[in-house]
Amino acid sequence: MINTTLPVFETTLDETKGELIHKTRDIKVQIDVSLFAEKRWEENFPANAKNETLFAYVERIGDKGAKNPAYLMSNLKAVYCFIVSDEIADFGAFLRLFDISGGECLTRLLDKIKFVFEIALKAAASAKNS
Repeated sequence: MINTTLPVFETTLDETKGELIHKTRDIKVQIDVSLFAEKRWEENFPANAKNETLFAYVERIGDKGAKNPAYLMSNLKAVYCFIVSDEIADFGAFLRLFDISGGECLTRLLDKIKFVFEIALKAAASAKNS
């Protein structure tokens, strides 16, 4: 597994000032390109898994979605299957980690998604060529 971090964005309300406070932090994660990722894909997204493997899904959406916010949910489904962290209990908890209101936060998240996909696709290519 590959150690990395995932940017997490939190917004809180400063009730005394009536202002939103935006904070960014990173959580430690590991990128897992083993069969466990495929298992998570099948368990969490059976409708998608019925039609294609996780790696086929990433190959298909990766071209369109790694930098396109319109594909964010599709990207997050795939990234969730590749990410292992003690701070992520399930897919719902994973989604709640992100404030995707835009700006630099969203750009950092999309960049990390692209990075995870590149790692996963390299692993898949290595496996095919072995």
